Amino acid sequence: MSFVVELASEAFFQSEDYAALFERSTASAFQHPLWLQAFYRHLAPSRDAEAVVLVGRPRGDEPPCLVLPLIVRRLSGVIILESADLGVSDYAAPVVDLGWWNSLSDHGAIRERIASALPSYDILRVKPIREEHLALWQSFLPGSARKLNFSAHASDLVAPAERWREQALTESFARYLSRKRKRFFKGQGARLVAVEGEQAIAAAVDRLAALREGRFEGDVIAAPAALSFYRAVAQSGVQTGYSRVYALEIGGEAIGYTFCVAHDGRLHYLLIGCDYQTHGRHSPGLLLYDGMIEDWIATGGQSFDFTIGDEPFKADFGTVPTGLHALTQAKTLRGSLALAAMRWRERWRESASAVNQTPFANRQSSGEENG
Repeated sequence: MSFVVELASEAFFQSEDYAALFERSTASAFQHPLWLQAFYRHLAPSRDAEAVVLVGRPRGDEPPCLVLPLIVRRLSGVIILESADLGVSDYAAPVVDLGWWNSLSDHGAIRERIASALPSYDILRVKPIREEHLALWQSFLPGSARKLNFSAHASDLVAPAERWREQALTESFARYLSRKRKRFFKGQGARLVAVEGEQAIAAAVDRLAALREGRFEGDVIAAPAALSFYRAVAQSGVQTGYSRVYALEIGGEAIGYTFCVAHDGRLHYLLIGCDYQTHGRHSPGLLLYDGMIEDWIATGGQSFDFTIGDEPFKADFGTVPTGLHALTQAKTLRGSLALAAMRWRERWRESASAVNQTPFANRQSSGEENG
């Protein structure tokens, strides 16, 4: 067959070819061109990760029909080939023209061409994978799938916001939230705003990070490269509506911020930072979630995605859990030993988290603190 697989640089994500393929695909917001540009420019180098961008074309001179955004890095002498994650990308998805894919009669040949283009590695690891993307990953890459012990959570939306609240929230939580909302928005200058302008957005993301300092062990945004990454995504995506930064204000002062990305009618909430010490009585987290959802409904949004992590507060907003998966393969003996050690550490961390009742995701806050 004439199918061609080539390795591209991270500059490929700036191309019209990739933008067009992404729009034809069922990939998630975490494969958006702006997300991957910032990921490979800011985050990957800081973690000594090299880009492995596999681009498939039906023929060498035709537009791409397949892109696998991967990285390779060395940890304690073990070479890991993995999805473009590094703790920030909630959903790993291949970027595929399904019209092309479904027209093929020989999927095995595509898999062979991809295998021949992969760099050497000890462990292959792709995660987190939503159910709808798992079969595609398994068609392209080797390894076994296992269900992860955490989920993603999202709420389906209906307009207007009051109708959504009636359908999604319990009666007691709806009353509680209504009281909080009424009391807060009686205050002078109390409002929820979407931050605009590149400089204002950069300042808001920096302030969001500062409000999180010391609150979450291993907080990803505490790393300078991660902060640069989030700042770049927030600034580059605001004009197209891909990124949104919200601020909750009262008395001329912002007391809380959130950062989100949007794609295909779905708003993905990723980061929150609030001044709980001074303004905790207002439950700024809950007001931000409620206000973001109301604003997203007003723009025609179809879903509000709290993304990964099983924090109990998400259920208060009528969310439904979605299972997540990982695809892994140990290609060498060294990889087998390292993978066994990694899974033992994961189980130990899960046990310690359960005993200490610590929140799962160090990127988000949980409960209220959240409200």
